[in-house]
Amino acid sequence: MSSLVLIKHVHFSNMSDAVNNVANALRETGSAHVDANLYLVVMETPGFSEEALIVAYTYLLDNKAQGRGFVGMSDNHRALWLRTFLAKNYYM
Repeated sequence: MSSLVLIKHVHFSNMSDAVNNVANALRETGSAHVDANLYLVVMETPGFSEEALIVAYTYLLDNKAQGRGFVGMSDNHRALWLRTFLAKNYYM
């Protein structure tokens, strides 16, 4: 292989890696949708400290299916979920 061909091969290989990295980043951000109501639903739950609610909110952000389920719960079920989650994580 001549030097020019080798340089072009390396250049295209690097470009291919860069395109793949961008594609992977876009794929990851596509699944990062967060329910707009999640923050309010968590933080407006009475009976819990702000610190404990932020811990729960952070967990729900990292666990999208749990977050969607939490938003769909009744107020009583949210409070029950929070008490259980926070007790398991030593916040109660």
